[in-house]
Amino acid sequence: MDRKEYLKGLAFGTSGFIMWGLLPLYWKMVQAISPYQVFSHRVIWSFVFVLGILHYKGLLKGFKRVVFDRGQLKRILLPAFFISVNWLLYIWAVNNNYVIETSLGYFINPLVLTVFGAIFYKERLNRLQKIGVFFAVAGVLVKTLYYGRVPVIALTLAFAFASYGLFKKKSSLTSLEGLGLETLIISIPALGYLLLMESQGGGIIGNLSLLFWPLIMLSGVMTATPLIFYSEAVKRLPLSIMGFLQYIAPTIMMVLAIFVFKEPFDLIELGAFTLIWIGLGFFSYSQYLLLKG
Repeated sequence: MDRKEYLKGLAFGTSGFIMWGLLPLYWKMVQAISPYQVFSHRVIWSFVFVLGILHYKGLLKGFKRVVFDRGQLKRILLPAFFISVNWLLYIWAVNNNYVIETSLGYFINPLVLTVFGAIFYKERLNRLQKIGVFFAVAGVLVKTLYYGRVPVIALTLAFAFASYGLFKKKSSLTSLEGLGLETLIISIPALGYLLLMESQGGGIIGNLSLLFWPLIMLSGVMTATPLIFYSEAVKRLPLSIMGFLQYIAPTIMMVLAIFVFKEPFDLIELGAFTLIWIGLGFFSYSQYLLLKG
């Protein structure tokens, strides 16, 4: 193992997941406009940022060929849809004080992805993975039965992001090309929506300071950078290490929700999360054994 590359991978991976974990702080800063406008800006400025990186790396010509490839466009439609659902719901949930539930969604996402692998790719679940899924389901049931409602936000975030991963699995595009094409497709209706809001006087112009523009433009950097860091980390680290690192983000979200945003978190909530963490423990250990063997 190349120690230098391994340390680089740790730096990239840790930085990316920390950025994802801290994102609720940023979404709170831009909540002067609706979540739908924030989402639209996020998509557009992400596309602009990725376009700039592609140009800097001399990959713009290759990306243009991808844009006019009908086959690639068809294959990217479902990933673009599911990442849109995930991004929009995440922003809405943060700005409506459901940060704890968003963290729950990202805690159970790896387990959902494992189940998807078993269903759609016939990947057999081993005994430890089955135990992990059982505890995660038990945690969700405790939360549902005690509070009298299904944690729809958490489950939708988890299933949307897992579906995104499912449809991206066979993609032949690089991470930059894929993100560029996805954001390009979503940017078309997003731009139309923003122009409509601005023309009706419900946007940024005339309502907020000019300083809000660079703040909202930063959403592109905040979206694309951790994704790029993630792809760089995957190249250098074993998947077992990536599996452990991915829990950094929802842990930070939960800490922010409880101690910064003061969302309620009682013993029942703790019990539900504990069951899910036990499930994640079995899941992570099973991954470790698989990769070790």
